[in-house]
Amino acid sequence: MQALRVHDRIVARALTALAACATLVVPAACGDRNGREPAAMPVVAKASCGPGSHPETALQGQVPPPLRRPGQFSGFNCNLELVGQRAGEGAGWQVAFFTDKAGHVCAYYDTSPSTANREHRGVVVIDASDPAKPVATAYLTTPAMLDPMESLKVNATRGLLVAVESISDKTGAHADIYDLSADCRAPRLLSGETEASATARPPANATERANEGDFSPDGRTYYATNLRSGTIHPLDVGDPAQPKVLAEWSMPFNQRTSGLAIGRDGIRAYFTLYGRGGAAGNAGDTALTNGIVTANVGDVQARKPQPQVKVIGSLVWGDGSASHQVIPIKIGGKDFLIATDEGGSGDSNANGWSAACEAGLPPWSMARIIDIGDEAQPKVVSELKLEMNDPANCRNVLPDLVGLSGFTYGSHYCSVDDPQNATALACAYFESGIRVFDIRDPRRPREIAYFVPPSVTSPRPGSFNNATTANGRPDHCSAQFRFDRRTAGLMTTCQDNGFLSLRFTNGAWPFSG
Repeated sequence: MQALRVHDRIVARALTALAACATLVVPAACGDRNGREPAAMPVVAKASCGPGSHPETALQGQVPPPLRRPGQFSGFNCNLELVGQRAGEGAGWQVAFFTDKAGHVCAYYDTSPSTANREHRGVVVIDASDPAKPVATAYLTTPAMLDPMESLKVNATRGLLVAVESISDKTGAHADIYDLSADCRAPRLLSGETEASATARPPANATERANEGDFSPDGRTYYATNLRSGTIHPLDVGDPAQPKVLAEWSMPFNQRTSGLAIGRDGIRAYFTLYGRGGAAGNAGDTALTNGIVTANVGDVQARKPQPQVKVIGSLVWGDGSASHQVIPIKIGGKDFLIATDEGGSGDSNANGWSAACEAGLPPWSMARIIDIGDEAQPKVVSELKLEMNDPANCRNVLPDLVGLSGFTYGSHYCSVDDPQNATALACAYFESGIRVFDIRDPRRPREIAYFVPPSVTSPRPGSFNNATTANGRPDHCSAQFRFDRRTAGLMTTCQDNGFLSLRFTNGAWPFSG
């Protein structure tokens, strides 16, 4: 097993330097050492809602207790309207998109692996060519597609859809790879078993389970992460029928990684450091461990034997945890990362949220924009913090979540309108819904639209949220997005409401001029 040995000292310095900051009330005071601005960053400016909107009735991003009863919450929307929907049996964590040569627009999303009260399991294939009438055209039920976790990804260059079930340097990979190029509505299996019963499924908590992943831009390499073991496995998918494990890398210092992204040249890689936050509840930690690592994976791109990964720079922060996703983008010709956490500054329960509030830290996760102009010393330039996430509002927000734990408020996946010229950012904020931001000035993002879907009135057995009972709890939005400049459209999924086709109103996006 190969560890991230080369230049580990860069990460070591970043983590060790923050050891003294881990117990501070406001880790932002460590700005010179963790790349954050010295002062706490403000809440992002709220959207100005135009005609046809039904604005939030409380704080930005909040669904207060009176609306959390069965049949009470009809949703909020601001400068985004629903055009089409395919609820089906609900949706899972993520969605991927592809447009084939004939112009068909397709979406692929996972559903819960639960078998109870199910008609269709696996990954749902949606023909969204007519945004107002999304249609399910297939259900992918090969083993990896029954529960892909967050490994479900599309490579547009080669027209490939992949999900990875299990992986190790000893037994290789179990990856289901489909060809989308001929007709994205009818994926053709290239690699994997044709029946779910052909492979014994590893338990959901097994150390060999793949968690996340990303393609190199040329579509010839897929990098799979294993959150539980902290390993990264680059796979050669040049021949999709026979994927091969090229290496197994371990994160340094017993760290774990969830998401990753590969730069346009196939050489730069961005890994998340899936660590803990700096709230008082984590005072026993010796260092902050949550952030990102920038690395060179040119050895893999060049197919060198025993490829090494070379760490270039790193960044950690204490006002969040469980670093989950990175997106390399350009804004105004300059290089940035969008980074999301899926945990707040404390643990994901009442005690952790209270600890974060008492420490003056955000109790729920958020996205942030990171300047990587200097790769060795990246710097957070802004945070996509909503009013519900402001520690000053804890007294008003904590009653919303009495008796709950895990994912409630806070970020998960984000997408931009154009990675090479990003102007808008859409983020799924679980019970705060779909939030869209103008990021043309990365240091002063502002909210331009939101859509918080209604609570469902009947269970969705394919959902990870209201699967068995419609108890009034807000839907969980967690997936990526597809922007369509031509139609001012936005597509995504939320776990109870399924596939959603939305349209911007009141000129919110695309921007003119």
